[in-house]
Amino acid sequence: MIKFLPVLIILLTLKTNSDSLSVLFLGDTHFGENYQYDPLYNHGKNFILNNGYDYFFYNVKSILLEMDAVYCNLETPLTKDIKIISSRKKYLHWSNPDSTVKYFNKYNIKYVSLGNNHVMDMSLDGLYNSIDVLNKAVIIKFGAGYDLNDALYPSMYIKDGFKIFTFGGFEYRPNYDTLYHYYAGNSTAGVNVLDTIKLNESILFYKKNYPDSYIIIYPHWGSNYGKVNKKQIAYAHSWINAGADAVIGHGAHTIQPIEKFNGKYIFYNIGNFIFNAPGRYASTGAKPYGLMVNLLINKTPEYKLYPIYTNNKKCNFQLRALNEAEKIDMLEEYFTEICYLISPDGSILLK
Repeated sequence: MIKFLPVLIILLTLKTNSDSLSVLFLGDTHFGENYQYDPLYNHGKNFILNNGYDYFFYNVKSILLEMDAVYCNLETPLTKDIKIISSRKKYLHWSNPDSTVKYFNKYNIKYVSLGNNHVMDMSLDGLYNSIDVLNKAVIIKFGAGYDLNDALYPSMYIKDGFKIFTFGGFEYRPNYDTLYHYYAGNSTAGVNVLDTIKLNESILFYKKNYPDSYIIIYPHWGSNYGKVNKKQIAYAHSWINAGADAVIGHGAHTIQPIEKFNGKYIFYNIGNFIFNAPGRYASTGAKPYGLMVNLLINKTPEYKLYPIYTNNKKCNFQLRALNEAEKIDMLEEYFTEICYLISPDGSILLK
C-alpha cells in the first residue's frame, strides 16, 4: 500500500515577484567523467580537464540563473568508488560528487530526478552515496529512494502560494528488474517504476488535497535516439486524465513530438541538456536537438521553450542555441500540431 507522506512546506524566495513563478525543466544531464577520462571514448581530448566545468554552461547560464527553480534528470551516480552493478551493462556512468553539486548549486539546479537507467550503475552504494551528497548540498532529489514510498514521493516547490509537485521515474524494462534489480520495493532501495496505478493514485491524492497545485510528471523513457512509442502515449494520456498538468519526458537523447491533450501539454522527450557522452546522432539519424522547458505560471500556465543543439562531436561539448536553419528543421519535425510563436530572443512560446 502506498503511503502518502504529509507535505513539508518549503518556502523559497529566490525572486521578489509574487505574481508569477518561472520554473525550468532540463533533459538528461551528466558531466560524463566516465567518458571524458576514458581513452576509449575521449579520443585524446578531455574537455573537463582542458576547459573546466563552467565551459559546459557558457551559452545557457543566464537562462538558468534567472529562474525561480531549475530541474534536471541526473543520469549518473555521484561517487568516486567504482563498484559496477553488472558487467553485462554496456554503458556505466559515474560522476565526481564534489564537482557535480558545486556546479549545480552555482548554476541554480536545485531539483534532480534520480528516476533513470544509470543512477544505480555503481550498485546500491552508488545510489546511497548520491542521495547523501545531494542532501548535504541541499539539492532535492526525487524519482529514487530507500524504498518504494521514498522513490515515488514527489519533489515539492512552494513559493508565494504557488505549489508544484514533480514526480520522477523510469519505465519498466525486464532486464533492469531481473538482472540489475533497479526498481524500488516495499523495503528495498531503487528507482520508481513508471506505471498508471500507483502514480495515478498519487496524482489524484495531491490534486484532491492541493487543488490549486501544478502536478508535473517527469518520466525517463523511450528508445535511445528513437521515436515515441504507443506505451509512452498511453501512459501520458492516463496521467493527464488522472489530473497531471503536464508530462515532460527525457531519456531518448533527442526530441520527440509535443502534444496538447485535453488542454495539457505532453513533451514526450526533451532530449539532452549537458550530457558529455560522444553521442550517436550520425549512426542513428536522430536529430541532435534538445529543449529547455520553461513553465511560467501567472494566472494560467504558459510555456517558453529554448531549443538547443546537443551533438557534442559537432559543438565540442558546449551546447548552444539552434541557428535559424536548425530551428526550422526542428519546428517542421516536431511542432506540426502545435500553435506557437517565435519570440525576439529565439525562444518558442506555447499557450
